[in-house]
Amino acid sequence: MFEIYVRETFDAAHFLPNHKGKCARMHGHTWRIELTMQAEKLNNGMVHDFLDIKAELKRVLPDHSLLNDIIENPTAENLAKYFYEQLKERIPSMTKVIVYESDNSGAAYFES
Repeated sequence: MFEIYVRETFDAAHFLPNHKGKCARMHGHTWRIELTMQAEKLNNGMVHDFLDIKAELKRVLPDHSLLNDIIENPTAENLAKYFYEQLKERIPSMTKVIVYESDNSGAAYFES
């Protein structure tokens, strides 16, 4: 099995409704998203062309947006699932999405 990764960043604000901590107030992050793709066989020596994956990813990234306008409760977990659902048809070899809101905190979504 082969596995590849593509990472990209985007800047966006959010707030967490019904949250009791400081994240209930609007604030921003430089988010990082990582896609994982897998294949048993290579196509022309590749799982998937990195440039094609990056182009599809940039189509769905809400750079300089308020994420609450897209998702009601934009936690890292909900964002990972949202991006997975947006990209799965476009990138069938994708198996997992990880969304990081900082260098040390993030959440993954994948289908078991």
